[in-house]
Amino acid sequence: MSDFRDIVGTEDIDPDEEARLRRVHDLLVQAGPPPDLPPALEHTPEAEEAEIVQFPLLPRRRWVAAALVAATVTVLAFGGGYLFGHSKGSQQAFEVNHVVPMKGNGSEAQAIIRVSSRDDVGNWPMEIEVTGLPKQTARAAYYELWLTKGHKPVEPCGAFRVNGDKTTVRFTIPYDTSDADGWVVTAQPDGSQTPGAVVLTT
Repeated sequence: MSDFRDIVGTEDIDPDEEARLRRVHDLLVQAGPPPDLPPALEHTPEAEEAEIVQFPLLPRRRWVAAALVAATVTVLAFGGGYLFGHSKGSQQAFEVNHVVPMKGNGSEAQAIIRVSSRDDVGNWPMEIEVTGLPKQTARAAYYELWLTKGHKPVEPCGAFRVNGDKTTVRFTIPYDTSDADGWVVTAQPDGSQTPGAVVLTT
Protein backbone atom coordinates (compact mmCIF):
# COMPACT_ATOMS: atom_id res chain seq x y z
CA MET A 1 0.00 0.00 0.00
CA SER A 2 1.44 3.40 -0.98
CA ASP A 3 2.10 6.14 1.54
CA PHE A 4 -0.91 8.30 2.31
CA ARG A 5 0.75 11.45 0.92
CA ASP A 6 1.52 9.66 -2.36
CA ILE A 7 -2.20 8.99 -2.86
CA VAL A 8 -3.79 12.14 -1.50
CA GLY A 9 -2.18 15.55 -1.71
CA THR A 10 -2.73 17.31 1.60
CA GLU A 11 -1.87 20.87 0.61
CA ASP A 12 -5.38 22.04 -0.26
CA ILE A 13 -7.62 20.06 2.10
CA ASP A 14 -8.69 21.06 5.59
CA PRO A 15 -7.41 19.12 8.66
CA ASP A 16 -10.75 17.39 9.34
CA GLU A 17 -10.93 16.05 5.78
CA GLU A 18 -7.31 14.91 5.95
CA ALA A 19 -7.93 13.10 9.25
CA ARG A 20 -10.98 11.33 7.80
CA LEU A 21 -9.05 10.18 4.73
CA ARG A 22 -6.17 8.99 6.89
CA ARG A 23 -8.55 6.81 8.92
CA VAL A 24 -9.85 5.25 5.72
CA HIS A 25 -6.31 4.69 4.49
CA ASP A 26 -5.31 3.05 7.80
CA LEU A 27 -8.31 0.70 7.60
CA LEU A 28 -7.21 -0.42 4.15
CA VAL A 29 -3.67 -1.07 5.38
CA GLN A 30 -4.94 -3.07 8.38
CA ALA A 31 -7.34 -5.14 6.26
CA GLY A 32 -4.59 -6.15 3.85
CA PRO A 33 -5.28 -7.82 0.50
CA PRO A 34 -8.57 -9.74 0.23
CA PRO A 35 -8.60 -13.55 -0.18
CA ASP A 36 -8.51 -15.01 -3.68
CA LEU A 37 -11.76 -14.69 -5.58
CA PRO A 38 -13.80 -17.86 -6.05
CA PRO A 39 -13.86 -19.13 -9.66
CA ALA A 40 -17.45 -17.91 -10.12
CA LEU A 41 -16.32 -14.31 -9.65
CA GLU A 42 -13.24 -14.39 -11.87
CA HIS A 43 -15.14 -13.37 -15.03
CA THR A 44 -16.96 -10.11 -15.55
CA PRO A 45 -20.60 -10.19 -16.73
CA GLU A 46 -21.34 -9.92 -20.42
CA ALA A 47 -21.66 -6.41 -21.80
CA GLU A 48 -25.42 -6.61 -22.24
CA GLU A 49 -25.83 -7.80 -18.62
CA ALA A 50 -23.62 -5.16 -17.05
CA GLU A 51 -25.21 -2.09 -15.54
CA ILE A 52 -23.52 1.17 -16.48
CA VAL A 53 -23.50 3.75 -13.71
CA GLN A 54 -22.53 7.31 -14.53
CA PHE A 55 -21.16 9.57 -11.83
CA PRO A 56 -21.15 13.36 -11.90
CA LEU A 57 -17.81 14.96 -12.58
CA LEU A 58 -15.85 15.41 -9.38
CA PRO A 59 -12.54 17.12 -8.63
CA ARG A 60 -9.57 14.76 -8.58
CA ARG A 61 -9.25 14.86 -4.78
CA ARG A 62 -12.92 13.95 -4.38
CA TRP A 63 -12.43 10.97 -6.70
CA VAL A 64 -9.49 9.79 -4.58
CA ALA A 65 -11.55 10.11 -1.40
CA ALA A 66 -14.46 8.23 -2.96
CA ALA A 67 -12.11 5.51 -4.19
CA LEU A 68 -10.59 5.07 -0.74
CA VAL A 69 -14.00 4.79 0.93
CA ALA A 70 -15.30 2.35 -1.70
CA ALA A 71 -12.17 0.22 -1.45
CA THR A 72 -12.44 0.06 2.33
CA VAL A 73 -16.08 -1.03 2.21
CA THR A 74 -15.30 -3.67 -0.43
CA VAL A 75 -12.31 -5.13 1.42
CA LEU A 76 -14.07 -5.26 4.79
CA ALA A 77 -17.31 -6.67 3.38
CA PHE A 78 -15.62 -9.32 1.23
CA GLY A 79 -13.11 -10.24 3.92
CA GLY A 80 -15.80 -10.46 6.58
CA GLY A 81 -17.99 -12.67 4.42
CA TYR A 82 -15.02 -14.89 3.58
CA LEU A 83 -14.09 -15.34 7.25
CA PHE A 84 -17.71 -15.90 8.28
CA GLY A 85 -18.28 -18.56 5.63
CA HIS A 86 -15.05 -20.38 6.40
CA SER A 87 -15.35 -20.22 10.18
CA LYS A 88 -18.94 -21.46 10.16
CA GLY A 89 -18.17 -24.25 7.71
CA SER A 90 -14.97 -25.41 9.41
CA GLN A 91 -16.81 -27.68 11.84
CA GLN A 92 -19.25 -29.92 10.03
CA ALA A 93 -22.57 -30.73 11.64
CA PHE A 94 -23.36 -34.31 12.58
CA GLU A 95 -26.61 -36.16 13.07
CA VAL A 96 -27.71 -36.17 16.70
CA ASN A 97 -28.98 -39.53 17.93
CA HIS A 98 -29.83 -38.48 21.47
CA VAL A 99 -29.26 -35.59 23.88
CA VAL A 100 -28.16 -35.89 27.51
CA PRO A 101 -28.70 -32.91 29.86
CA MET A 102 -26.27 -32.24 32.73
CA LYS A 103 -26.62 -30.03 35.81
CA GLY A 104 -24.12 -28.41 38.11
CA ASN A 105 -23.05 -30.26 41.23
CA GLY A 106 -23.72 -27.52 43.78
CA SER A 107 -23.60 -24.73 41.18
CA GLU A 108 -25.75 -23.23 38.43
CA ALA A 109 -23.51 -24.61 35.69
CA GLN A 110 -25.15 -26.85 33.11
CA ALA A 111 -24.33 -28.77 29.95
CA ILE A 112 -25.86 -30.68 27.05
CA ILE A 113 -24.23 -33.74 25.50
CA ARG A 114 -25.26 -34.49 21.91
CA VAL A 115 -24.39 -38.03 20.87
CA SER A 116 -24.38 -39.13 17.25
CA SER A 117 -24.85 -42.62 15.84
CA ARG A 118 -22.02 -45.12 16.06
CA ASP A 119 -19.87 -45.14 12.93
CA ASP A 120 -18.73 -48.16 10.90
CA VAL A 121 -15.60 -48.75 12.98
CA GLY A 122 -17.28 -48.39 16.38
CA ASN A 123 -16.65 -44.76 17.30
CA TRP A 124 -19.31 -42.47 18.77
CA PRO A 125 -19.05 -38.81 17.67
CA MET A 126 -20.34 -36.48 20.37
CA GLU A 127 -20.47 -32.83 21.33
CA ILE A 128 -20.70 -31.20 24.75
CA GLU A 129 -21.93 -27.64 25.23
CA VAL A 130 -21.09 -26.26 28.67
CA THR A 131 -22.26 -23.02 30.29
CA GLY A 132 -21.46 -21.49 33.66
CA LEU A 133 -18.24 -23.33 34.52
CA PRO A 134 -15.55 -21.03 35.93
CA LYS A 135 -12.47 -20.35 33.84
CA GLN A 136 -9.38 -22.26 34.97
CA THR A 137 -6.81 -20.21 36.86
CA ALA A 138 -3.92 -22.69 36.78
CA ARG A 139 -2.09 -23.28 33.50
CA ALA A 140 -2.33 -27.08 33.81
CA ALA A 141 -5.97 -27.15 34.93
CA TYR A 142 -8.76 -28.47 32.72
CA TYR A 143 -12.13 -30.23 32.81
CA GLU A 144 -12.71 -33.90 31.90
CA LEU A 145 -15.86 -35.63 30.65
CA TRP A 146 -16.35 -39.20 31.93
CA LEU A 147 -18.75 -42.08 31.46
CA THR A 148 -19.85 -43.50 34.82
CA LYS A 149 -20.58 -47.02 36.04
CA GLY A 150 -21.95 -47.47 39.52
CA HIS A 151 -22.18 -43.68 39.50
CA LYS A 152 -18.39 -43.42 39.49
CA PRO A 153 -16.26 -42.00 36.63
CA VAL A 154 -14.56 -44.92 34.86
CA GLU A 155 -14.09 -44.05 31.15
CA PRO A 156 -12.59 -40.68 30.11
CA CYS A 157 -14.20 -39.16 27.03
CA GLY A 158 -12.17 -36.00 26.55
CA ALA A 159 -10.59 -33.00 28.23
CA PHE A 160 -11.31 -29.32 27.62
CA ARG A 161 -10.74 -25.83 29.00
CA VAL A 162 -13.26 -22.99 29.16
CA ASN A 163 -12.74 -19.34 28.34
CA GLY A 164 -16.05 -17.56 28.61
CA ASP A 165 -19.59 -18.37 29.64
CA LYS A 166 -20.18 -21.00 26.92
CA THR A 167 -17.82 -23.65 25.56
CA THR A 168 -18.62 -26.25 22.87
CA VAL A 169 -16.25 -29.16 22.23
CA ARG A 170 -16.48 -32.28 20.06
CA PHE A 171 -15.04 -35.68 20.92
CA THR A 172 -15.06 -39.17 19.46
CA ILE A 173 -15.16 -42.07 21.93
CA PRO A 174 -14.80 -45.83 21.29
CA TYR A 175 -16.85 -46.97 24.29
CA ASP A 176 -20.31 -48.45 24.11
CA THR A 177 -22.39 -45.86 25.95
CA SER A 178 -25.20 -48.34 26.63
CA ASP A 179 -23.04 -49.95 29.34
CA ALA A 180 -22.76 -46.68 31.29
CA ASP A 181 -25.24 -45.35 33.84
CA GLY A 182 -24.40 -41.66 33.40
CA TRP A 183 -21.88 -38.93 32.69
CA VAL A 184 -19.93 -36.51 34.85
CA VAL A 185 -17.55 -33.64 34.27
CA THR A 186 -14.69 -33.32 36.75
CA ALA A 187 -12.32 -30.45 37.50
CA GLN A 188 -8.70 -31.50 37.02
CA PRO A 189 -6.67 -28.80 38.78
CA ASP A 190 -3.14 -30.05 38.13
CA GLY A 191 -3.22 -32.34 35.07
CA SER A 192 -3.72 -35.48 37.13
CA GLN A 193 -5.41 -38.37 35.33
CA THR A 194 -7.25 -39.41 38.50
CA PRO A 195 -10.85 -38.14 38.45
CA GLY A 196 -11.12 -34.82 40.28
CA ALA A 197 -14.09 -33.17 41.93
CA VAL A 198 -17.38 -33.59 40.06
CA VAL A 199 -18.73 -30.27 38.77
CA LEU A 200 -21.42 -31.51 36.36
CA THR A 201 -23.52 -34.67 36.46
CA THR A 202 -26.48 -36.31 34.69
